[in-house]
Amino acid sequence: MIFGLFPIPQSRELKEKRLNFAQQTQEDNAMKVVKLATAIALQSILVASVWAASHGDHMGQGHDQNAAMQKMSGTIQNMPLADNVAVNNCWLRLLPASAPSAGYFLLQNNRPDNIVVVGAAADAFDDVMVHQTKQENGLSRMAMVSEVVVQADQKLEFKPGGYHLMLEKPNRQVQVGDTVGLSLVLKSGEKVAAKCEVKPAATVSPAAHMSH
Repeated sequence: MIFGLFPIPQSRELKEKRLNFAQQTQEDNAMKVVKLATAIALQSILVASVWAASHGDHMGQGHDQNAAMQKMSGTIQNMPLADNVAVNNCWLRLLPASAPSAGYFLLQNNRPDNIVVVGAAADAFDDVMVHQTKQENGLSRMAMVSEVVVQADQKLEFKPGGYHLMLEKPNRQVQVGDTVGLSLVLKSGEKVAAKCEVKPAATVSPAAHMSH
């Protein structure tokens, strides 16, 4: 007699166990997907919250003051250029979507007296604000400043982690490699003009992505 030519019928209990195992596996996989999606959503919320918290100080006062600068846009264009004051190595860090871009440069005051920066404007952005990054209780926070003083015969670097410009509401498409015109407004009623190169979001210094 030959055995093994025909499959051995499975018991009803074994079939039910296999079915239950398959269903449990599907449920476990579905739960993993849900947990992953939840984690991604929470991370996105956290990033947005950190950005909002770091910008909280300028959302009210900052935009009010910047609105006044917008009204002066025509006046800024007609302001005389400041002599013996220069902006060098100006560059903009372009950030995606609704995040504001940032402006950095070296401001050189070759005058025998102090100069005071009270605002800024850019030809590619409707909102430009002067900010300063500070460390408070172990946290990095950004706040708008109304005045920045540069001592006589001194220079001040606007750089990540310190003074910088925040540029929002682009009025045209801005891409990496573009040049954006910038004007710094002085308390004396003069302006300092500069051309700023747009660089990628990962740039940490102008030397990191030199085009020449």
